[in-house]
Amino acid sequence: MEEFSSRPNKFSWQGVIQEALVEVDPEKLRAKISEAESVIFDRLQRVGQDSERAEERDALRDASNTLLTLKKEVLKFPDWRSQ
Repeated sequence: MEEFSSRPNKFSWQGVIQEALVEVDPEKLRAKISEAESVIFDRLQRVGQDSERAEERDALRDASNTLLTLKKEVLKFPDWRSQ
């Protein structure tokens, strides 16, 4: 999570991720994470498998992993993979 937050925003959609990273109110954080996940999904649909967008796909994957970490560590969501 620290790795993502220390990088400058290269892509316009990264701002919504940054907003989630600095939110301290749990209810607002839930909303910001939901918004960020929608933005990531929409962007992935646009980027597709375009070989010239590999760097952005990597950044989207990192952002998604960051949001998952926030959900598990801050909001205490269960880890469904460990079941």
